[in-house]
Amino acid sequence: MIIAVLWLSFAVSLICLIAGIMNQSWKLALSSFFLLLPLGYYLTGAENALRILSALPAVPLILAVIFYFQSGKSSPKQKGK
Repeated sequence: MIIAVLWLSFAVSLICLIAGIMNQSWKLALSSFFLLLPLGYYLTGAENALRILSALPAVPLILAVIFYFQSGKSSPKQKGK
């Protein structure tokens, strides 16, 4: 049951990540990060090369930070309103 929840969160995370990249949305990339955290935590207990995949949640987090700073610089600031 727990494995099914982990894989479901992984699938939803991939959907959020693809949508976040297409829309350059930091909110979708950040939600993908939070959805990948349980799987990354689960993979830290691996005794083989799968342990490297526990760093997978870092990818959406880095993209979320990049998209956040890009959206802040591209929006025009309104003065006097």
